[in-house]
Amino acid sequence: MQKVFLCLVGAAVLLGLAQTATADERVSVLFVGDIMLDGGPGHLVACGKDPFEHCAALLDDADFTIGNLECVLGSKGKQLLKSYTFRAAPGSETSLKRYFSALSLANNHTADFGSDGFAESLRLLKEAEIPHFGGGSTLEEARKPLILEKDGVRIALLGYNGFRAKEYAATETAAGSAPLYAEMAVADVRRVRESKAADVIIPFLHWGDEMIAMPDADQRGLARELIDAGASAVIGSHPHVVQTVDVYRGRPIVYSLGNFVFDYFPEDPEEWTGWAVRLTFSKGDSTPVDLETFAVTLDSAGIPRPVDTASDGPTIPVPPGSSPGAGPAAPAAVSTPAASTIPRGSAATPPGKSGD
Repeated sequence: MQKVFLCLVGAAVLLGLAQTATADERVSVLFVGDIMLDGGPGHLVACGKDPFEHCAALLDDADFTIGNLECVLGSKGKQLLKSYTFRAAPGSETSLKRYFSALSLANNHTADFGSDGFAESLRLLKEAEIPHFGGGSTLEEARKPLILEKDGVRIALLGYNGFRAKEYAATETAAGSAPLYAEMAVADVRRVRESKAADVIIPFLHWGDEMIAMPDADQRGLARELIDAGASAVIGSHPHVVQTVDVYRGRPIVYSLGNFVFDYFPEDPEEWTGWAVRLTFSKGDSTPVDLETFAVTLDSAGIPRPVDTASDGPTIPVPPGSSPGAGPAAPAAVSTPAASTIPRGSAATPPGKSGD
């Protein structure tokens, strides 16, 4: 498996963090990108196979494993009139329960079958005892942080959808996702920090332009606002390709993890590569002490496999100033963004490939 560190001398050095905690005082969280269990992956599930089996060792090698569930569970709801709608194969909850500690519902496909379909997904996740965040039966519930705890380290997860955010948002009376409105997300992070409900706060954002390898100034601006408000790291998804990583105030911003289980774009080789990112935290420190990225490639059925370091796997894009295979450059190589223009109190559809 290919392991890509943030810099040649190791992620922890780049992040500028102390290495005083012992291994048994640390807690790790692994994030993977978009998970779509329709199409090819859904066919495998329907045949009784496991779409995650090739990455089982990776998914199991963390205290918590988090993914972005980009499809609807169950059979209820009315299909929306849009280019792509995804409904997971029956029985998908078994694989999800096996591998994932929690799932983000903050994206543009968990509402593919309307609020009724979203509500059934919530019910099935509850029945399967799979924790979730970024979506709920009301907007208040969708914005509520999920708190995971191990060995005295409390980790708060928040999820927000920035693609057609208002269209897929939960309301006071209808199920949906938490919309990515800048002021709201920053306020939520600050509220968790001030309440001392968690030691670590990580927003998982569904945002950015599809098939674009770099984030824009708006994203960089908002990510830094979130860290200023108290976020320990910012994780992103939606573009279907991996993007760069910034480090701000010693805290990582992973703009896009790319696809993890997804088969709808076989004509785009860039979408055959995804990242899994593992953050490690020590008790009493809200800044990660380590960040590692692991590359996976997707086959024609959208099934991921770890990239073998001896193979000629896909190239992982890194920003200017980085060494190939060494991960992104230090933050000094990143220009300071202008003030964010991501909507403060409402959301608009970003430019680029629709992918709705």
